[in-house]
Amino acid sequence: MPELPEVESVARALRAALTGRRLTGMRVRHAVCLEPSAGAVRRAVLGRRLDRVHRRGKYLILTFGQDDPAPAHLMLHLRMTGQVLFEPVDRPDRHVHLVLDFDGREVRYRDVRKFGRWTLVDDAENPSALDHVGPDMLEIRFAAWADRLRRRRAPFKSVLLDQGVAAGVGNIYADEALFRARVHPLRRPADCDEAELRRVYDAVRGVLRLAVEHGGTTFLDFRDFHGQPGNFRRKLRVFQRDGEPCRDCGGELERIVVGGRGTHFCPVCQR
Repeated sequence: MPELPEVESVARALRAALTGRRLTGMRVRHAVCLEPSAGAVRRAVLGRRLDRVHRRGKYLILTFGQDDPAPAHLMLHLRMTGQVLFEPVDRPDRHVHLVLDFDGREVRYRDVRKFGRWTLVDDAENPSALDHVGPDMLEIRFAAWADRLRRRRAPFKSVLLDQGVAAGVGNIYADEALFRARVHPLRRPADCDEAELRRVYDAVRGVLRLAVEHGGTTFLDFRDFHGQPGNFRRKLRVFQRDGEPCRDCGGELERIVVGGRGTHFCPVCQR
């Protein structure tokens, strides 16, 4: 599933290529991906200028007609296999469910599993549809983040994946951050001192920023606007490397299940 770095990569491409362009055409091939309905989305955004692209955790929010009395905000959640692509294809693709024309610049939305959604929302900054989602992990300050964690007795891995605590961290980057912070995935935030919390906070933000620089991580489905995979996979230190040697200590990396999610760590570096 695309996480914060992958979604940020899409956001940056959208801003650079489409901001200021008018949405002049919309071809819908799978109406279920549009909420509350294809007709409602078409009426709200067609013919209007895309003025802003805002990311909140793993969600993208596109604002049309920002200076109009009633701007429209369209939120995109890629879910598991959603892709937003510029590149045309030379053959029919049954997984392309939506084609948007921005003044002659065509954008295709592709989704093999059909779980992704484009949803009209009431606000760009704090849409009511995201009331359950915490602050963005790259925006929340340490003091506020630590306050949310100090009494949490669930494993640290599970807490990092809780989007209500802070938004944007998924399975890959939780494992990578805990390794960089030298904190075991089963350790509980409530048992950590200030220094440990700070190490995890810095590690999470550091690994997210590094992944953004490399265009995110691709294992199966994620592609950027030009159909290219993310390059952060070669930077991974522990994720899906169980049985291989740790690049820091040489010990064998392990895999356990935490909260139903496969979790990778070094039993030597992360005691």
